[in-house]
Amino acid sequence: MSIGSTIKRLRREKDITQEQLAEYLGITSRAISQWECDRTAPDISQLPALCHIFDVSSDVLLGIDIEKNNEEIKKYLNEAAELGHQGKGAERTAILREANKKFPRDYKIIHRLADSLVCEYSRKGIKEYDEVFDLCNRILAECTDSTTRYEAIDTLGTAYGYAGKKDEMMKLAKEMPRTHFSYESFMVYRWKGADGFKERQEYIHFLVNELLSMIHCLKGHCDDSGKLIYSWEERKEFSQFEIDLLECLYPDGDYQQNAYYGAMASYFMFKYFLGKQDYDNAWVWLERCVGYNVHADTYDFNAPHSTPILRGYADGGVIMEAEGNYSQSFLDWITTDNEVSILRTDTRYEALVSRLKSAAKKP
Repeated sequence: MSIGSTIKRLRREKDITQEQLAEYLGITSRAISQWECDRTAPDISQLPALCHIFDVSSDVLLGIDIEKNNEEIKKYLNEAAELGHQGKGAERTAILREANKKFPRDYKIIHRLADSLVCEYSRKGIKEYDEVFDLCNRILAECTDSTTRYEAIDTLGTAYGYAGKKDEMMKLAKEMPRTHFSYESFMVYRWKGADGFKERQEYIHFLVNELLSMIHCLKGHCDDSGKLIYSWEERKEFSQFEIDLLECLYPDGDYQQNAYYGAMASYFMFKYFLGKQDYDNAWVWLERCVGYNVHADTYDFNAPHSTPILRGYADGGVIMEAEGNYSQSFLDWITTDNEVSILRTDTRYEALVSRLKSAAKKP
């Protein structure tokens, strides 16, 4: 619909004559008639007054179908998310570039594109993040939605980290609210009904992931001299705690994404007992490590958890592009590293290799 047709429709809906509208705008009624016949169009300076008279946004006045656009934007974002779940990073970036060209002022698309680029660049070892910096800084300069701004800050901080810009990263970090000022902390006792239940599940999934991640990071933390803070024995206890926590949180064994933490903790336990030449226990943890890796690579991304605390919630997938997947990486290690050569004569070795091969994906 042309702007002239829209003005005609809105004028009639408001029961305003051409003469009255002309008087409001300080122009002739002939000018209004010319607009409505699509012979001429209003000057851009007259648009704010027209929006005020008809009590509509400029999008409505200019005939932009907001609902249709929002549906198309949603379709783009959902398609990009699905490509991400399938591990198709380059395709995800391509669809978001297409969406950005069509909707250059949609900040959710801009952020998803920046985030997709960070994922793609980091896996390919690319160090130039200028495009990501530009996209995120544009959001921060123009967007007023606080959630999208925080998402952009988070993505920008990640890009600064990969690019080695520590000072810029820390400056951004200080702009982020502390955990106790988050939306989730504010709502934790206020969520009600079915929607509230889903929100709580999403939050607890985040907390579980963060807890496992922080334990893993703490275990390997070094002091200012680069020396590990925890002893080998203490780190072994940390790893055992990670496994116990994982098994407690997921009694049904539906670890989904968090199987990754089980694999890393099991790997440490394997290395610990291998170093002690306790081969019986080393084999126990090696087999568990393989099990977690295979699970991380083969679970159904769309399948909901059966574990009570997250029943009905699905994690989605993890993008593993350049390095294949967890099973492939572990298979490459177990078949080539001299450290495990002593175990390759054991009859259990070929069975483990076979399990890994069934789940491995070449980069």
